[in-house]
Amino acid sequence: MMHPEGNAKGYSIFEDTMADMTYLQIEEAAREKNLVLLPVGLMEEHGPHLPLAVDVYGAYINTRRVKVELEKSGIKSLIAPPFYWGMNNATASFAGSFTVREETMVNLLWDMMASLKRWGFERAFIINHHYDEDHTRALKTAIQKARLDTGLRVYWIIGDFLAKKFRFTGREPYLLIYEAPPAPSSEQMEIHADSYETGFMMHYFTGLVDLEILKSLKPTGLTLQDLMVWRQGWDDARKVTPLGFFGDPASATPGQGRDSVEGFGKAAAEVIERFLQGKYRPPELK
Repeated sequence: MMHPEGNAKGYSIFEDTMADMTYLQIEEAAREKNLVLLPVGLMEEHGPHLPLAVDVYGAYINTRRVKVELEKSGIKSLIAPPFYWGMNNATASFAGSFTVREETMVNLLWDMMASLKRWGFERAFIINHHYDEDHTRALKTAIQKARLDTGLRVYWIIGDFLAKKFRFTGREPYLLIYEAPPAPSSEQMEIHADSYETGFMMHYFTGLVDLEILKSLKPTGLTLQDLMVWRQGWDDARKVTPLGFFGDPASATPGQGRDSVEGFGKAAAEVIERFLQGKYRPPELK
């Protein structure tokens, strides 16, 4: 049985988004100055036990949680149709790992943001669920370009750990950085198609996880050096993770997945609310 925040069939990424609204409803939301939440992911392999769209489902369900949390504070928002044509390097040698050219990703995102501005929306908040270096660079470029060209005030919600990883300073006008809770302790490096991604898929999209295959998966036991090689992508990455996962997915629990999504939703909604109140101050990134 599906979790109620999934849906009856367990696969629609359009439920509770603009895709299921009429143009009249969207025009009304723009007049009411609703915020727009934009989930960003892509299609790539996620091991033998998960579907290609894990990053899209992750961005989507995280965004839905943010919307729920904002509503508790009386802040109205709507969710744009999820973006899923991103850039991929690490798993690009696996079938199903789609990747687009950088200019394609930048232009598609720019066009989406320009459309939002044309309809009368003023602010958009991006919730990204894929952190390949190329993808991250293209997303940053698209946000900066859209802000300058269209006047739409676009902000990227990102945890402090990831902001530091990608060498952001915290002073970027398009970033809203929240202090991420410590990751659960693990003996394994959890990087891709791991216990986190498997956990939230088990909780919200149970029917899309192959539980029989999952039981058979052994921890990869990889090191930081292995991660450096894996990040080179293509055949180098496939040699490091021949089954397409990096971590210990079999240790995942639905509760872990639920807690991760709910924790993100609260943290992201809180930083958006503080920003709207003029109280946002970026954390120190050391």
